[in-house]
Amino acid sequence: MRLALLVLILMSIGCEGSKKQESFLHNGDVFRMKSLPEPSGVRTGSGAPGEKYWQQRANHSIQVRLDVETNTIHGNEVITYYNNSPDELSYIWIQLEQNVHREDSIRSREGRSTGEREFQGIHISHLAINRKNAKWQEYCTIAKVLLDEPLLPNNKLELSIEWSFAMPTKASMRMGYDESYEDGPVWELAQWFPTPCVYDDVHGWNTLPYIGRGEFYTNFGDYDVEITVPDNHVVLASGALQNQKIVLTDEQNKRLEEAKRSDKKVIIRSEDELIKNSSGEQTWKFKGKQIRTFAWATSASFIWEAASVEIDTLDGSAKRVLCQVGYPNEESDIWDEGVEYLQHSIKYYSDTMYPYPWPVMSMARGKAGGMEYPMLIFCRGSSHEGLFNVTDHEVGHNWFPMIVNTDERRHAWMDEGFNTFVNHYSLEAFYGEREHKPDVSKYIASKFMHDLKAINTPPDLLKSRRHLSYRKPGYGLRFLREEILGEDRFDEAWKAYIHNWAFKSPRPADFYRAMENGAGVDLQWFFKGFFEETMQLDQAITSVKQNKDGVAITFENLEDWVCPVDVTITCEDGSSHWYKLPVTIWAWSNQHKQTFKLPSKVMKVELDASSAYPDINLANNTWTLRDVKK
Repeated sequence: MRLALLVLILMSIGCEGSKKQESFLHNGDVFRMKSLPEPSGVRTGSGAPGEKYWQQRANHSIQVRLDVETNTIHGNEVITYYNNSPDELSYIWIQLEQNVHREDSIRSREGRSTGEREFQGIHISHLAINRKNAKWQEYCTIAKVLLDEPLLPNNKLELSIEWSFAMPTKASMRMGYDESYEDGPVWELAQWFPTPCVYDDVHGWNTLPYIGRGEFYTNFGDYDVEITVPDNHVVLASGALQNQKIVLTDEQNKRLEEAKRSDKKVIIRSEDELIKNSSGEQTWKFKGKQIRTFAWATSASFIWEAASVEIDTLDGSAKRVLCQVGYPNEESDIWDEGVEYLQHSIKYYSDTMYPYPWPVMSMARGKAGGMEYPMLIFCRGSSHEGLFNVTDHEVGHNWFPMIVNTDERRHAWMDEGFNTFVNHYSLEAFYGEREHKPDVSKYIASKFMHDLKAINTPPDLLKSRRHLSYRKPGYGLRFLREEILGEDRFDEAWKAYIHNWAFKSPRPADFYRAMENGAGVDLQWFFKGFFEETMQLDQAITSVKQNKDGVAITFENLEDWVCPVDVTITCEDGSSHWYKLPVTIWAWSNQHKQTFKLPSKVMKVELDASSAYPDINLANNTWTLRDVKK
């Protein structure tokens, strides 16, 4: 009986030991990426566009008049829409984004009205297809235009629209009206005209209703835009000014030509030249080539300053980009360096990513706090540093998404996160040794450990985008560059991704594949855990045993995400030893034991000594001999 009991006890101990050992084993699921779309002739397995890649195109010819007496926008346009897809189209969806202010919009019905309670929306007075009246069905921020005959592949049509809307005066959702300046109000117009929704190879028609949390996803095209405003106004827009000799005085025209050749700031229109009262109207004409939308700003109060900056083009030749700002006199103490900020950002991003492809970069000061459009940004700032930071961020958006045409309605992080990432290095380059606040500071993962939403969550499903669309992906890319791949390896893959997708529309899978192929590294575990799911990291030191051969250390991975192990060991003789264990040590077990040969007794073992990792519990990252003796 005693023998049987002893056997049972020994078996129990053995089972407990076996269970304890098995508890550290896992199936390596973190290393298996969610299934990506099958590669095709459109999007390849290498993350590059394929030989059959296609996208639609929409050229716009627009004439618009600002009636300052009634604060109303009157426009008419002809859109030449090219069907480059392999599909027949029996209807065209168009965007009417300003209708977000209406009380029947999804945003308003969510209880988040913009405050424009009298806003009636965009009024379409005439719509035609190939000069024949057409029918349409309106659904607040989108409308469906019915075609009498299908638009066949490799064919085009002309969509003519006449429309108007009263300018919103209370809200500043990416545009605005600001009457707080002595010399006259500022109007900023963006997402202001009807335009076709994107039809692509991933979703077909992209008809997500405009709520305002996600920004926009549009077609590339050429724009010819004529803007009629009072004759004492200056207009800055998403294009090169075509009739400067008509709308400017001889002296102003001479100054503008000088600015196009000068590194030093030139005052095109000074405070002394502002005219409060207009005697009539004049029309400013702009052309924008290969851009995804068009925005403009106008005011009688704009002081206008400009200079230019030289950059290298894709073929190695040099060109100059005109950098100009328009702002009311009340902002002159801060905006006096605005041109310099534009010059820095255009030059930095051209050198490090892709040459700025357009002839001009403009910045206007109005009601919109910070918003980007091709060749034009809206900014505010309460200090020089604040203005530089917002300027650099909005200029950076001319690469993401104005060159690399991200679907911001679904993948805001590929726009805001990528831009936050590159802003960090631009800011470091601008300030150098001068004191400044870093753009992507150390990431405190424990602060967000209960905010379990994936980065790749559509922004319309987020109450706030600041953390998941900006900060976390910006940090994640910096972590990938500085801690996982190394700067040279990352930069080569990153730059190839940008060049391959310039003026095209990538998806997350394209980015993941491009970085893996360009860097030559399996990053499934990284993209799955950090971007696609809500995995968290908690690395720990659970045992340190010293012997004659060195020190045996046991590491444990206590949460569901994995990373390489960055370990620093300090010895009694004062020497310090650094090791980086590969992420593959976690492929089959969440416990890893390793022996390190060292010259003397170990005094301290520390994980992630530089505090770079997104570890949610730092308390178990350090072991010291002193703590053991206590």
